[in-house]
Amino acid sequence: MNGCAAQSRKDQNTLEKFCGYCHRLYDRHLVSGVGGNMALRSGGRIYLTPSGYSLGDVRPEKVVVFRNGQTVPRDIPPTRDADMHLRILKSRKDIHAVCHVHGAPIVAVSTLLEPAPQSLPPLTPGFVYFAHPLPLLPFMVPGSEDLSKAVEKAFSGNTFRAVLLQNHGLITLGRDFHEAINIAEEIHEAAQVYLLTHGTARPIPQGDLGKIGRCY
Repeated sequence: MNGCAAQSRKDQNTLEKFCGYCHRLYDRHLVSGVGGNMALRSGGRIYLTPSGYSLGDVRPEKVVVFRNGQTVPRDIPPTRDADMHLRILKSRKDIHAVCHVHGAPIVAVSTLLEPAPQSLPPLTPGFVYFAHPLPLLPFMVPGSEDLSKAVEKAFSGNTFRAVLLQNHGLITLGRDFHEAINIAEEIHEAAQVYLLTHGTARPIPQGDLGKIGRCY
């Protein structure tokens, strides 16, 4: 197999895995309709979900690819949150995957809590280990430059792997999609606990928060 053929096969494998993770988010009810989007940095390329497509329907030929700062020619535009994804990936060299999800429990919690550096209480060990403290940004119009800049600022210069968006959803980061999706699922579960207990659940004691890492 020559170099071009090998690269082509590698690209196709990446596209297929990318679509598999899109379907996983949809199947686990972390997105619905045409909501939510994803981005992946791999092999000098950035892969983005297309605009106007359900993540449950994304196929390799629909994925938008950026190479050397330019879009590989296709008739389908990228998600309207493309600028947000590109800003995150540029500012956080330690991560390669970005998930933006709209699961109903996550959105519901975001409407009940006030914007702050720490929002959802430490309700489960998994949430504490992977995503606490979870910042909550005030509502900004989806796809807007204001939102892109605010999210970039929230993630820049720190090790946060998740940010909650008021009345909108959640963004999680990972070294790969396995990590980014796992973080989203841990937050989704904590949000469900918060809602099922009407916000009255007893949080994990402050003195135990630092010990939880030894359990994972």
